[in-house]
Amino acid sequence: MKLPSLLLIMLFFLFPAAAQEYQQLNTRFLPPDYYVGDTVDLQFTLRTSESYDLQIPESLPDPGWVDLLSLKMEKTGTDTRITIRFIPFYPGTRTLPPLVLGDLVLQDIKIYTSSVVSTDADRELAGLRPNLIIPGTRITGAVIFSALLSFPILFILLFRIVRTRTGALVRSYRLNLPYRKFLRLMKKVRQSLNDMSDKEFFNIYAGGMKDYLSTRFQQDFTTLTTKEMEVVFRRSSLTESVYLTMLNLFHRMDRVKFAGEEMGFKEREGMIAEAEEISGELEEWRKHSADF
Repeated sequence: MKLPSLLLIMLFFLFPAAAQEYQQLNTRFLPPDYYVGDTVDLQFTLRTSESYDLQIPESLPDPGWVDLLSLKMEKTGTDTRITIRFIPFYPGTRTLPPLVLGDLVLQDIKIYTSSVVSTDADRELAGLRPNLIIPGTRITGAVIFSALLSFPILFILLFRIVRTRTGALVRSYRLNLPYRKFLRLMKKVRQSLNDMSDKEFFNIYAGGMKDYLSTRFQQDFTTLTTKEMEVVFRRSSLTESVYLTMLNLFHRMDRVKFAGEEMGFKEREGMIAEAEEISGELEEWRKHSADF
């Protein structure tokens, strides 16, 4: 007899069953029917009448007729879920050796191993039965069914992709529309520079700039003074060089409006070019930094 078995027998007598009250509940075997040489999991719930310090043993007994592979414990509330994995080598009903789990000794755990040898020697073998269906019919049916099922799924996925991309294109078109309108306005003003007075140029140029900025800062710029615009620019994440350029344009327009300063053809054309350049930089800022 091996040394671990002797130790288990001694522990069995040192810890009487009467002093260790527990219940073995919800016992099940996986697989339910097993044979010699199969790997089996025995699972059950261990419920004790008092608090025990349960521990997984460092080594499991080796009685020879069964190979105990592992023992796991999982706490589930006040109970403990025990899983014992083993491989039986003899058929019939047998009792596992006592298992020492710290303060508690599990005993009288019975297992039944089925035999591959039939006990009904007089039973005649059943004759061959014809095929219920042509071989391969199930596979063909499964493929056809999967194909029919996949068509609506693919259609739904394709519809969602098209809808998402269409929505993104529409949104991008709407967001870029103010910028395109402003560029068309600057182009129209450039073509009519020779026929415009300073006041007319100022009204169209300043009005177009303020309308465009209103769409980019989500605020009405048509009622703001140049000083108030500076406050809005500084509160935004716009780079200093960009908003200082815009403030310079509005200061020059203020000099035309309030100080009567005159603008030549080249100066007007230069302001249009600056407006086109600064609006392009604003669009890059909107795409990477703004919230829309």
